[in-house]
Amino acid sequence: MIDFQDNHISEIAKNFPEINIKKYYFIETGWMNRIIIINDRIVFRFPRTGSGITRLSSELKLLSILKRTTVRLPEYKFIHMVDPFFAGYEMIHGDTIDMAKSLGKGVLNDFISLLDYMHQFNRGSFSETSLHIYNSKTWIGHEESLLDSFRKALEYYTGHEYFDGIFILMDLALSDLMDSDISLIHGDLSRGNVILNRKHSRINGVIDWSDSSYGDRALDVAAIIDGFSLKYLPYVLNHFSMDFSSRALKRVFFYRMVSPLYKAYFLEKTGKHIEAERLCTDIINNSEYKKLGNEIMKGDGNYKFIIP
Repeated sequence: MIDFQDNHISEIAKNFPEINIKKYYFIETGWMNRIIIINDRIVFRFPRTGSGITRLSSELKLLSILKRTTVRLPEYKFIHMVDPFFAGYEMIHGDTIDMAKSLGKGVLNDFISLLDYMHQFNRGSFSETSLHIYNSKTWIGHEESLLDSFRKALEYYTGHEYFDGIFILMDLALSDLMDSDISLIHGDLSRGNVILNRKHSRINGVIDWSDSSYGDRALDVAAIIDGFSLKYLPYVLNHFSMDFSSRALKRVFFYRMVSPLYKAYFLEKTGKHIEAERLCTDIINNSEYKKLGNEIMKGDGNYKFIIP
């Protein structure tokens, strides 16, 4: 570990001598990238794999297109294109959204504005990037493939009945997905990628766009309230058309149910088998997820049982 840390710092100092490195620390939680914070001011990302290189390269191209966003995005000013490929941007300061106890209207309005901004781009806008471009049919295939990967990795812990049920719920939740529901999405609005101001009243910025695609908008809606009460969901969905909101609700429920599987999969694939097993046990015993599954099965559109 010391070798690659020294190598990364050496590469930054050699290629960007204008940066006077006084202090730094590493963040090792990322799957695709090693993160280095320099002087509490600059964030550098070093891809771990070839896939990570492709994703970061695509992110750089995407961010060059997203110029007039309603919230701040990373502005990469330090880019080293040849081996080793890495890039850095001025740090967006604030608290990650997981530090907030609730979601105020300022945060929700900023999120809605960001969704609206992303929705204005058509799929042709990203032809020069390696962004995955889906339609309703191929998005469903993508979700099936993703769940199949989770199943192969985690079924030993969950039992096959759990994933049998998840696939049934996916078919029901995505049954009326339409091409008009497909838009540019962030794809990973997890709790570390949304930065709030110190008062937790507004969004300062959104980072890590490497999982972006042209996909289901409901995925981003589900992600922004993940870990918070579902009481915030009507405020967000009421902004959109009744046609979209009425169909998207069950997809939001579904994405919320399966979101912990991403972490369990990461734990399993990185050798943290005990932690993966514990998380899987929590997932299959989670009462909220069971309620959401029941509501998707009912499919009558009456979700007052879940949302006050």
